[in-house]
Order: sequence, then C-alpha cells, then structure tokens
Amino acid sequence: MIKFAFKNLAVKKVQSILIVLSILVSAGVAVLAYNVSTQVEKGITKTAGYYSAIVGPAGSQTQLAMNTMYFTDSPLGTIPYRVVNDLEMDSRVTKAIPFAMADSYNGYSIVGSTSAFLDGKKVAFGKMFDDAGCFEVVVGSRVAEVCDLKVGSEIFTSHSAGEMHKTPFVVVGILDATGTVYDKTVFTQLKSIWEVHEHEEEEHDHEEEEEHDHEEMDGMVCAVLVRTKNPAYAMTLVNDYKNKVVTDEDGDTFSLQAIEPMQTVREVLNDADQTKYIVFVLSGVILAMNFVIIGIITLLNTYHAKKEIALMRLIGVSTAKINLLYLIQNLFIGLIAIGAAFGFSRICLAFMGDFVANMGVVLNAGTIYWPEIIILFGVLAVSVLPTVIWTAIMARRDSAENA
Repeated sequence: MIKFAFKNLAVKKVQSILIVLSILVSAGVAVLAYNVSTQVEKGITKTAGYYSAIVGPAGSQTQLAMNTMYFTDSPLGTIPYRVVNDLEMDSRVTKAIPFAMADSYNGYSIVGSTSAFLDGKKVAFGKMFDDAGCFEVVVGSRVAEVCDLKVGSEIFTSHSAGEMHKTPFVVVGILDATGTVYDKTVFTQLKSIWEVHEHEEEEHDHEEEEEHDHEEMDGMVCAVLVRTKNPAYAMTLVNDYKNKVVTDEDGDTFSLQAIEPMQTVREVLNDADQTKYIVFVLSGVILAMNFVIIGIITLLNTYHAKKEIALMRLIGVSTAKINLLYLIQNLFIGLIAIGAAFGFSRICLAFMGDFVANMGVVLNAGTIYWPEIIILFGVLAVSVLPTVIWTAIMARRDSAENA
C-alpha cells in the first residue's frame, strides 16, 4: 500500500509540489517568527539585566538604552564626569562605569570606558587595556579580521566629520568572538578619547568649529552604567536623577535622566511582540488558504482517480484501504513540507545572525523551542485534515450504498 502511494505521488508531481510550497510558507514563517522573537527577547533582556540603571542626558529613554548597551543610534549628548564621581560615592551604588562613544575606525564605532565595561569578555590575543594607560585599544574579533589587525598594530581614528586624527592607538588585545556587536567595536580608555581630542584641539585652535567639537568631549561622558546593591536602590536612584540638573566647572548646566534598562527594553519588546503577532495572523491566513487549496487538490485527485478507485474496488480492495492510501500520500507530503519548513527557518536564522548581532544578540540556529514543534505538527494536522474529511465522507457513502 505504501509503495503504491509513493508511485501515485510520483505521477502527481505538480499537485504535490504545490501543497509542499503552501505548507512551507505558512509553517516556515511562523516557526521563524517564534524562534527569532524568543531568542532576541532572551538575549536583549539578559544584556539589559546586567545593569541596574543608566544615567545620561535627558532625551529618549530608548535611545539611551540602545546606545549604551548595544552601540546603536547616536549618543544623546554629553554630561560632566562629576556625575560618575557622584555615583561612585553613592552608598546605593556598587559600580559606576563611564561610557563615551566618539570617533570611528574604518566605520567601526569606538567606545571609551574602563576595563570594567568588558567584564566577562575574554581576550583571545594580547591583554586588556590598562585603565591607567592611554592610546591603547582592545578590538573586537570581526574588526581584527576585516582590518587585518594584530597585537601591536597601530590604528588612526576618524572624527565624526570624517577627518583623520594624527594620534595613533596601539592594539593591545583582541577579544574572543562572541557573535555580538562587541565583535564589531573598538574599546579604549575613556582618557584616550579625551586626550586625542585635546591634542587635536591644540593643533586646530585656529579653527573655531573644530575647537568647539573637541572641547565637548574633554572631561565629559555620554552616560554612566550603574550597578546597585539591590533593585529597590535602582528605583530610588532613577527617581533621584529624573530631570536632575548638574553644573560643570564652567558653570554650564546639564539636564539628566536615569532609566532602568530592563524596563525600557521590555517596552521596546512589547512593540516587537505586536509585530510577531501580526506575522502569526498572516501565517494563519496562509494556513487557512492552504486548507482550501489542499481540499480542492484532494477533490480533483479523487475525481481524476475514479477509474483507479473503481478498479481497486473491483479487485477487492476495501474502501478503508483506499482511504488509507490517500491518507498516506497526504501525510507523506505534509511531513516533507514541515521538514522543509524547519530547514527553511534554520537557513534564515543563519543569514539573520549578523543583523541581530547588532542588537547584542547571538542567534543560534541549533536552538529549538517546544512551541516550534507544536506549530509544525499543528500545520501537519491541518494539511491532512481535508483528506481525513473526504475519506470519512467516502466511508459513510460506501456504507449507505451497501445497506
């Protein structure tokens, strides 16, 4: 019976391919949407949970979170370094890590901070930069690979306006590959960023605009990443720094804000969830269309197979076996389709890795969630359902004729 079912499928290649493609689209897109959204959510929240609070210039909370944790967007501006000192002396705070993003190297962002910013990141070659040193960089694995950098290499950074700085930085370490945005970033001491701009200011003090740009980074940071002793302290700290105004040595005032990164990221993910649900609805619509298409194809197949069915009945093949034949055929097609859908989702995951890495998330094509299996077999059940309905009708009709 199984051998005959496969031979029958070989004759009806076009119909079989059409069913496979329709199932592949609905199941593949639904599985991919679930897997990506789940991995991204877990990856982003894991990174966000590393810090209790982030203090920075007043403005978009989302932009502050994405810039400091995932190096996307541009900094909201700068705040005086005295904010770091204030937080370090705060009894609620266990660590205050300064963050600055300025300049670039061959299109890769340069982040200025302390070695504490790279806690948990392994150095594959060389060493971590010395907080007391200057003009040392630790580069991500991707930067080293693309730019052919080794420990001891010298690099020259570019200002945001595109002008190359004349002060060289020395590569002292290359980070181990993580599959995240850290692979595509250059890290240095915060003091190095101040120093290179101060040197450039001295050389370009006759250019007022350039001088102004460089002065903005001297003694300033873009944000402060904070770890508190407990979550309750994080809440009070955020409230204390909300709309707080500080003054620097020159008497300039700066408006601050503080955010709880986990809460901010969850708000972003809530918007992403809406997109995920839209994808699921579209997949459901496609699946409903599949049900209709498979039903029509099944009816057409039985219509054209009337002579075959009559011949089988003539030689003594029961209606139950004939029905089983069509069930085996559609079940086999469905299994091929959901297998192809699963493979399609894994291939897409591999290609999407670089894009999602920009959010600090590693997409693992080997990660499988139970709901994915449920989705696949749910689609398989729906794809076989038209045949089950048709065979039940045939069996009832045959019983009525024999009665």
